[in-house]
Parts: sequence; structure tokens; C-alpha cells
Amino acid sequence: MSESASNTKNSRNSNRVQPHKHCRICQEAIPSKTEPRVCKQEECITKNEKNEKNQKQIRVLMLVFFGIFALPFIASIVLQVI
Repeated sequence: MSESASNTKNSRNSNRVQPHKHCRICQEAIPSKTEPRVCKQEECITKNEKNEKNQKQIRVLMLVFFGIFALPFIASIVLQVI
């Protein structure tokens, strides 16, 4: 290995950033073991809770609409077999 390559490798290891995550709302650095992935600001916590609630509602609605459109298809297959 050349000397310049080994120096570059050593400098990368000495300048490493501590493992961390970022807040989903404000992108502030937070500890890597933090769950849910938001900082301790009240605004970020409430926005995250609101986002999670909306995502859950959207998932339920998608399942309902999928069921509405899949039910006639499945029923027609079942009726053909009978």
C-alpha cells in the first residue's frame, strides 16, 4: 500500500463522527438509541405523533379500498369454481 493511501485511511478513522441519527422533523442530531426518532422539542414530538396517526389512518383506508376493489374479483373467481 502506498504511503499516501495509508495516510488517507488513517485520517478518515481519526475524524469519524460518533454514530447518531437525525430528528425526523427538524433534522437535529440525536443519540442513535433514541426511539421514536425525534428530538426532545415539544413541537417535534407533537408533529411526529400527528404524522404517525395520519400514516396509520392512510394504511387503514388503503386496506379498505383494496378490499372494496378486490372483493368483486375474488367473488367472481369463487362463483366460477362453484
